[in-house]
Amino acid sequence: MKVPVPKGFDNELLNIPKDLLNELISASDQAQIKRIALVGGFLRDAIIRVTHAEYTNKSEDIDLVIEGSERKLAETISQYINNKLVVINRINLSYMTVELKVENMRIDIARARLEDYPNPAENPIVENSSIEEDLFRRDFTINSIALDLRTNQLIDPYKGMDAIKNRRLDFIKERSVEEDPTRIIRAARYSTRLNFKLSSKSINQIQTTLKLWPWGWSPYTAPELAPPALATRLKMELELVFKKEKWAACIDVLQKWGALILLNDEIQNDQFLARKIVWGLRLGLNPITCLIAGTSNSYCLAKRLQLPEREQNLLKESLSIIDNYSSKEFLRKVESWGAIQWCEEIESSHWHPDSIAIAICSRPTVWKQLFRWWGRWRFIQSKQTARDLMESGWEAGPKLGLELKRLRNLELKKIESKTIPF
Repeated sequence: MKVPVPKGFDNELLNIPKDLLNELISASDQAQIKRIALVGGFLRDAIIRVTHAEYTNKSEDIDLVIEGSERKLAETISQYINNKLVVINRINLSYMTVELKVENMRIDIARARLEDYPNPAENPIVENSSIEEDLFRRDFTINSIALDLRTNQLIDPYKGMDAIKNRRLDFIKERSVEEDPTRIIRAARYSTRLNFKLSSKSINQIQTTLKLWPWGWSPYTAPELAPPALATRLKMELELVFKKEKWAACIDVLQKWGALILLNDEIQNDQFLARKIVWGLRLGLNPITCLIAGTSNSYCLAKRLQLPEREQNLLKESLSIIDNYSSKEFLRKVESWGAIQWCEEIESSHWHPDSIAIAICSRPTVWKQLFRWWGRWRFIQSKQTARDLMESGWEAGPKLGLELKRLRNLELKKIESKTIPF
């Protein structure tokens, strides 16, 4: 279904340099590309700005869908636009996409394709298609609009313009969530950022599909066997939540929808999840690490999401810290401890400071003492250095070490009653 562009829309396209648009069309002619269209967030946000006369962040990225060879078009652009710096960054043969950069603008070129998901949450099988058919593989109707660059007409087969007008989020397909559960994360991102409301039909699809979770794979089984949409793609979507969105609102919406069960039921049922992440961010931690910290299988979850090995090990160690410092016997023993005893305990255990920080986010009984060590006590040193003592007559050896420890303990006594705000 082709519709004319809305009034004022041409002005929005001026955010793409006019000469660049003309050069892209000319390059597509030279590369014998049958059809070329603008799609994606740049187009959607431009339509929102015109429709609702409101500001949205302007994307610097352009997404193109074509009927023809994406690689040939990218190479032709590199040769054709010889007065601009053009760099081909990435070619993905499996999904028939090319990412290139023209001066400061990133351009993604994708060959129009159909996608078939043989199993829930797995990667799809792709085949060539028309632009209209390509729009059916997308997540929401607001993202299923294309602008034919040769005719300057909008292609809107799934009434995306109507959804934008009514500020409504609709999944395109009845099995959208089953095919790719990361679409739930995107729904939370769009609803909070664009102030759009997920339709009741779409919410019902989320909740109905999640009742069937885990779709043949359990979060408590081998993490390396998890399908991509519950592993790397899920991590990518979560990274976007924390990098580009109002993350607290997104997490709140996901919990209300019951969607965090995709991670595990402990995270879904955590009433203090936002607070845990806020604390972690204050302590300089990776927000995804904070999100999954403290759960009984956080190490396996980190492995499933393919977090860096360092983060996996920190999470594993943080669970050991919580276990060590949560027993009734230990808690009775430390009731009268001050800074000196806590420093001796923590430092003799050789815990990594970041593991301590992760443990603090989970708010164990002794979190205040751990936080005082992390934020202040560990930095307290003797006012005299080993060199100072040796210059005053001390000899290198165990006695010198004991004297430095005694002097440090004197400093710890002075400050152990002082706290620092969290």
